[in-house]
Amino acid sequence: PADGPQYRAAILAAARIEGPVFLRIHRQKTPRIYDKECRVETGKADVLKKGSDVTLISTSSLVSNTLKAADILKDMGIDAEVINAYSLKPIDKDTILYSASKTKKVVTIEEHTIMGGLGGIVAELLSKDCTATLDMIGIEDRFAVVGDYRELLDYYGLTAEKLTERIKKLAGK
Repeated sequence: PADGPQYRAAILAAARIEGPVFLRIHRQKTPRIYDKECRVETGKADVLKKGSDVTLISTSSLVSNTLKAADILKDMGIDAEVINAYSLKPIDKDTILYSASKTKKVVTIEEHTIMGGLGGIVAELLSKDCTATLDMIGIEDRFAVVGDYRELLDYYGLTAEKLTERIKKLAGK
């Protein structure tokens, strides 16, 4: 979940599922994105900001940094679409493929390993059904360092400013 209200909605949605459920949560306070009445549906994603130049797909606490990066990019003339992919299995194929076919450039952003995480899932999806350029921003396939959360975001290039620089290169502007 991207924030507190979505976390609450995810717990309520998980309670309705028969069988095993995995929720990945974090302990950091994040800016509020959703109101108290948000809904979570298995296999769905939310388009939080429409755009035409590049698709940014994020999850969890990095959704707020992704939205900030999209605002910075807008000032640079890059119109980014932002998708919160809060459900990874199953993933919202229709929303992601529609956006990717429109922008032709996709960036996944996660505070998790890109292999086997959001980046890997989107890479598999795009390789079968879409010809879009993909960049995956997250933890590379190596042992992670340990430290303060904000310092780690900077170290791994997950701050809004560092995301902006990498996305700008892919967007070609």
